[in-house]
Amino acid sequence: MATRKYSSLAELRNAINSGQTTVSDTVKYYLGQIENQKYLNAFLEVYSNEAIERAREIDLKMKSKQAGRLAGMILALKDNICYKDHGVSASSKILEGFKTVFSATAVERLLEEDAIVIGRCNCDEFAMGASNENSAYGAVLNAD
Repeated sequence: MATRKYSSLAELRNAINSGQTTVSDTVKYYLGQIENQKYLNAFLEVYSNEAIERAREIDLKMKSKQAGRLAGMILALKDNICYKDHGVSASSKILEGFKTVFSATAVERLLEEDAIVIGRCNCDEFAMGASNENSAYGAVLNAD
C-alpha cells in the first residue's frame, strides 16, 4: 500500500510498474490525507467511492498496458471547474446544490488520459481572489 506521496507522476508510475504500490492504494493514501487534514477546509466534496472505483479500473488498464498517459495522476478540481454530474458552486451559497450537466474541456482531456478526480476544492467565492479567505464555506487554512 502507498504510504507516502510521490514527487512526480513518473516516480509514481515507476512504483506502480515495479509493484511497490497500485493506483488503488495511492488513492486510498490520499483519501486518508484528506481526512486527516479536514480541518484545513480545503475540500468541499471528496469523491471517495468514485475515485476508488476509477483507480481499480486504471490498475487493470495498467496491467494490460492500455492506460493513458496520466494513469495514476490524482487531482482535485477548483470549485469553479465543471465536472459532469458533480456539484460546482464556485464556493458560493448562491450555487449550492447545483450539479453541472457537462465537463470542462480540460477535465474531459484529463479523464481521457486516465487521471483521477478525487474531489473539488474550496476557493474564494466565484474564484475572485487569491487568498482563499473569502469562501461562503469558510477560509482555507495553510497546513504550515
